[in-house]
Amino acid sequence: MTADKLAARNMLQRMIVDFTTNELAPLDMAIDKLGNYPDGLFQKVIDNGLLGMILPREFGGAAFDYESAAEALHHMAFGNASMAVTLEGHFKTIEQFLKYGNEKLNQKYLPSATNRIFAFSQTEASGGSNPAGISTRAVKQGDNWVITGDKIMITNGGLAQVYCVLAKTEDDEFVVFVVDQDMPGFQFGKREYFLGLKGVPVGEIVMDHIVVPDYHMLGKIGQGHDIGNNAHDDARILMGAVLAGILEHELKIAIDYTKQRKALDTPLYELQIIQEKLADIAIAKQNTQLLYEAGAKAKDASQPYSEVAAMAKSYGSRAAVSAGDKALQVLAGYGYSREYPVEHLIRDARAMEIAEGTVEKMNTEISLSEVTK
Repeated sequence: MTADKLAARNMLQRMIVDFTTNELAPLDMAIDKLGNYPDGLFQKVIDNGLLGMILPREFGGAAFDYESAAEALHHMAFGNASMAVTLEGHFKTIEQFLKYGNEKLNQKYLPSATNRIFAFSQTEASGGSNPAGISTRAVKQGDNWVITGDKIMITNGGLAQVYCVLAKTEDDEFVVFVVDQDMPGFQFGKREYFLGLKGVPVGEIVMDHIVVPDYHMLGKIGQGHDIGNNAHDDARILMGAVLAGILEHELKIAIDYTKQRKALDTPLYELQIIQEKLADIAIAKQNTQLLYEAGAKAKDASQPYSEVAAMAKSYGSRAAVSAGDKALQVLAGYGYSREYPVEHLIRDARAMEIAEGTVEKMNTEISLSEVTK
């Protein structure tokens, strides 16, 4: 890395830490209680240029690499995991434009990615991370395609204005098209109300005979499944970064408490049973960080990263749930109180065992990758 790139990356991380400390972390508990982002917060994200972090300069972005973006989300998730996940969903979608989008499509949409949220929509009631059961259809009519279907549980669904949607052609070939909220036939549906990550809108879009030109296709006919898998891989790196941030938050809460409380005359952090819990959380945080960093570095170097991305998400999600339970136990009755953030961090981490492919799916992919080496 050149000196200029390193300086730019350090400046980005300082800006993210300042934004998180001053604007985001003070609202962490409020976001969980509200089940939404407070008015004006997301505009501050836009005003600080955070949506364009990985966007190339030709489209108005800052052109940071994936390793820098992952580190930024790690810092952000330490203050609030919801906002970090919102950016994760945006970044993974931009990545599919950059890898598979044609020039005309990218020129039309990517300049707006600095102030509009993008989302990738694959899941349906009949098919989740395995797309074989999806029913959304794209029918060719002249130079256009007509898209009809219903996508659910979309990260940023309802907040995003631009969506990459996985569909099937009349020949049952997978294909991805770009639609936006201003197109006739597009409407928002139900918003989900989940246990954790409550700031992140997760919702439904309904497409009723949306007509899009041929150049709105990402990649080629038949590449839809590959594009969906690539989006998952890109997301899992960033989810590992978010999980490292959650683990760091859990560790700080536990450490701060052990410095304030005593068992008779002995500070809690001097008790071996407490030290064991703190060490477990610290090790899990470091392992998760090493995994997501390895995935980001491999992606930036155009090397295979699917397996290590799955490891970051699988290990990190289970570790963050377990670490939250350990932190809760350290705080005892206060840990079980909703006045402290530990319980919502456990709920936030628990979502990561499901989103972008379940832990069980991750472990299947990891084991098959190892067996076939």
